[in-house]
Order: sequence, then structure tokens, then C-alpha cells
Amino acid sequence: MEARGRTKGDCSGTDRSRRFVTLLALTTAACWLSVGGLYAATPFVIEQSGIAFQPKSITIKAGDTVTFLNSDVFGHNVYSDSEDGEFDIGLQSNGSEVPVIFENPGRFILQCRIHPRMRAEVIVTP
Repeated sequence: MEARGRTKGDCSGTDRSRRFVTLLALTTAACWLSVGGLYAATPFVIEQSGIAFQPKSITIKAGDTVTFLNSDVFGHNVYSDSEDGEFDIGLQSNGSEVPVIFENPGRFILQCRIHPRMRAEVIVTP
């Protein structure tokens, strides 16, 4: 005699569809989380090019790192003597990158000692 009905391990079309949709949702969520993790780990970059900072202003959170990239053919000296904090990366040769961690909230005005007209700002939020 042939067994009729569902036996253990059988899946109806509806059950297979539900499992597929669940698996698809979990896979999509995992992808979004991994992309979000990559985005969160991406450093902020301020480029020095054409005797100017690009971008002119960025907003970051306390503890974030800003990388200063010198794409010009000559050196720069990025510094800030703002009341919220001071730093000076020294002479930065062309093609080099210098990371700076902004620990404290505040507004940091960036300048170049070699090219005094170069200005930008980093706004650090808590």
C-alpha cells in the first residue's frame, strides 16, 4: 500500500516558498550589514590639490580619523590652532597620506603654513 499525505521531511510548495523567502531575507540583511560595516570603517579624506583643500568642510564624530592626502606636486603643512584643539602634521610631501584622529568635539579650522590662503574646517560632533 502506498503512503499518502505528508511524511517527515516532505515540503509542500508553500513551505518551500516560505523557506526561500526567509533565506532571501536573511541573506539580504547580512549583505546590508556587511556593507554598513565597510562604510563605517571608511576613513574621511581631505585632499590637498590645486593649492586647496577638498572638501572645504566635513562633519565627523569624536574619535573618527581624517586622512590628509597630498595630491599636489609640492609639499604642504596642514595644521590647526583652533581653541578646540591643535595639531600640526609637519611638512607633507606630495603623494603622502597622514591620518589624524579627532578625539574631542569642536570646530577645527585647517590651514597650510606654506600656502596661507588654503583653509578648510573639520566639525567634530560628540
